[in-house]
Amino acid sequence: MKTAFLRRTLSALLMSIPLAHAGDVSDLVDRNWIDIDSPHFRVVTDQPEDVARHMIVDLENLRYISNRVRGAQSLDGPPLTIVAMGRSSFATLGLPQNMTGVFQMSRHGYAAIARIEDYVTSAAASDVSRATILHEYHHFLLHYSPETTAYPRWYDEGMSEYWSSLVIQDGMAWFGHPVEGSYREDWLTDRTGRINFDTKWLFNTTKLNYESTRADARETARFYACAKYAIHYFNSSPELRRQLAHYLRLHNMGLSEDQAVRFAFRKSYEELDVDMRRYVERRLTARGFSTAKDALDLPQVQVKVTKLDQAATYAVLADVVPRFAKRDAKVVRELVDTNLKLHPDDPKATIIAVNHGIVDDGTARLDALLKRYPNDANLLATRAEGLHMAAVAMRDTGMPGWEAPLKEARDLARRAIKADPAHPLAYYVLGQVYKLAPGIGPVQEGVAGLDTLVIYEPRPGSFRALAHLYLRNRQMNEAIRSIRTAVAFDAAGKYPLDALLMENLEIVADMATSATADGKGMRYPSGAVYEGPLAAGKPDGKGKWLRPDGSYYEGDFVQGLPSGRGKLVSERGIAYEGEFTAGMARGIGRISFPAGGKMISYEGGVEDAVPSGPGVLVTKDGRLEATFAQGEAQGDGTFVPAHGTAPIRGKWLYGAYQWPQADKVAFAGGIDGEGRRYGMGWCRADAPVRIDPCRFKDGHQVALDTDDD
Repeated sequence: MKTAFLRRTLSALLMSIPLAHAGDVSDLVDRNWIDIDSPHFRVVTDQPEDVARHMIVDLENLRYISNRVRGAQSLDGPPLTIVAMGRSSFATLGLPQNMTGVFQMSRHGYAAIARIEDYVTSAAASDVSRATILHEYHHFLLHYSPETTAYPRWYDEGMSEYWSSLVIQDGMAWFGHPVEGSYREDWLTDRTGRINFDTKWLFNTTKLNYESTRADARETARFYACAKYAIHYFNSSPELRRQLAHYLRLHNMGLSEDQAVRFAFRKSYEELDVDMRRYVERRLTARGFSTAKDALDLPQVQVKVTKLDQAATYAVLADVVPRFAKRDAKVVRELVDTNLKLHPDDPKATIIAVNHGIVDDGTARLDALLKRYPNDANLLATRAEGLHMAAVAMRDTGMPGWEAPLKEARDLARRAIKADPAHPLAYYVLGQVYKLAPGIGPVQEGVAGLDTLVIYEPRPGSFRALAHLYLRNRQMNEAIRSIRTAVAFDAAGKYPLDALLMENLEIVADMATSATADGKGMRYPSGAVYEGPLAAGKPDGKGKWLRPDGSYYEGDFVQGLPSGRGKLVSERGIAYEGEFTAGMARGIGRISFPAGGKMISYEGGVEDAVPSGPGVLVTKDGRLEATFAQGEAQGDGTFVPAHGTAPIRGKWLYGAYQWPQADKVAFAGGIDGEGRRYGMGWCRADAPVRIDPCRFKDGHQVALDTDDD
C-alpha cells in the first residue's frame, strides 16, 4: 500500500557538535556556482566540478544497485536537489562543522545539503564523508517508496550503514567492508573488550539522543555499530536474508518487537547475541555483486553542467537552505528576503517568503498572484494549506464557521492536483481535509489524498484515518492493512487503541474466510483457530478465537461473529471486556491498557473499539469523566488531577480542554498531573482575534520545538 504525507529529516549527526560561526551571505552567493544534472539528481555546488561529478555517479550507482538488489523500488519523481558546499560555506550557513550530509522529505518535496570538500574521488575507496552521504541517501531510498513500510530504528540505520559502505572495484560492487575513518568497529566492544551485541536493547531502541551528554554520544555510537553489524550478519547468507525479510513483514503486520523476533528468527535475544558475536569474530565477510553486462551492468551516468548567475543561485539556496538551518537564523532571512527582491513576481519566491514569515501580507500576496496565475499548482496548494490550518484552529477552539475554509481548501487542492497530478502538497492538504471531515466528499478521493499523504507523513493518525475511510467503503482488507501500518509506525506505543482496533478487525476478517473444521472447531488461513460450538459451519455460542501470536477473543458468537459479551486481548497488552455487536466492540465495556504507558483504564461507552459515549478515562495524569466521540473527549467533563489539585470542570473539544483566558490568551490543549496547561495546542487572543499554535510545559508557554516527553 502506498503511503502519504509526512515530514522527515534524516541527519548524519551522531553526537553533539558545536555550531560554526556564521559568515556573510553575499560572500557565499558571490562564489562560482554550477548546476550539474543527472537523471535523478541536481547538484548545485561551489566546489570543483570533478568532485561533484563523482558524488553524482556514486549516488546514481547506489540508487541503481539498491533498487535492483533489495527487491524494492523507490518512487520515480523530480530529480533530488542537493546543495553541495565546502567547509567554509557550511560555516556561513551556521551548520555544524562536522555535518556531511542531510536529506529531507516533506510535503514541500525533498532536498539535501552535503559537504563535499573532503569527498573521496574514487569509487574504489570509501571514507567517512562519502559513506555518510550515501548513508543518508539510502534512508531516502528506503522511505521514498510506493510501499508503506515501517522500519524499526535499528533496521533503518543498520541498512543505511551497510549499503553506504559501497565500493566498486575489479568488476564488483562490494558492501560490508569497513569504512576508513569511521571507527564503527571500535564501538562493538564493551568496557571489558568483549563484543557485546545486546540485541534486545538494539531491537527495542526507538529513539536516539544526538545532542546531550558524552554518555548519550557513546550510547548512540554503539547503537550505530551494533545496527551495522547486525545487518552485516543477516546479509551473510540467503537463509538469514529470508529471515530478515520475514521479520520486517511481521513488524509491519503490527506484531510487537519481541513477537516479530521470536517468529522470524526462531531464537531468543541471547542466542542471537551469541551468533552475531561469533560471526564478527570468526567469519566476517563482504557481499559482492558483479557489475558485468550480464549482471548488474551499472548505467553510464550522463551529466549536464550549467553555470549559475547570482539570481539563479539565490533561487536555489533560498529554496533549499531554510529546510536545514534554524528558522530564525539570519542567513535564512537574508536568503529568502533577497530572493524575493530579485524575483518579486515569482510564485515560488513569494511562497518561500510567506512560509518563513518574511512578509506581513502573505495571504494578500498569494491571492494577488493567484489572480495572475490561476493554474499554478504551488500557489493553489499553498493557499489550500493555509485555509486548512485556519479551519483546524477554528474547529479546535470552538469558533463557528470552520467548515467554509475547509471546503475551500478541498476545492483549491483539487485544482492543484488537476494542474499537477503529482503535486505532494496538494495531496497532503486533501488528505488532511479528509482526516478532519471524512464525509466532506467521495470516499475514493479521501483515500487517494491520504494514500499519497503518507508517503511524506507516515504517522499513525494518517493511517488510522485511511483505515476508517476504507471501512466506510466496506474494504475490510485494505482497512486492516492500514491499521496494521498505524500500529507498526507507533514505535513509542502512544496510540494503544489502534492495536485493539487491529485485533477486532482481524477477527472479523477471519470469520469471513473459508476455514477448515476439525474436532474442536475451526482453523483459519491466517493461522488462527476457533474452539467452541458451531451452527451451520460457523462459530455460534460461547467459544474462543486464538491467533498464533497469543492475542484472542473469548466470549459469545452469533452466526460467525462476536456478538453479546466477550473479551478481546491484544498481544501488545491492551484488552477490552464488554459488549460486542456484529463482530465489533460496541456498547458498554472496560478497556485496560498496557503497563508503562500513559493510559491506565477506560470504562463506559465504546464504538468500534474506541471510547464513544459517557465514560471515565484514567491516565497517569488523572481521571477524566466526560462524553467521548471517536476516542476523544467532546463536551462537558470533569478532570481530577493525579497529584491532589482541585477538580477541573469545563468543556473539551476534540480531546482538548478549553482553558479560560490567562496571560491574555485562551489555551486549547492538555492538562498535566498537577492541573496545569500542558502540551501542544492553540492559543487564541481576542484583541485582535488571532489563533496560533503554541506549547505549554509545567504551566508555562515554551517554544514549539520543546521536547514534550
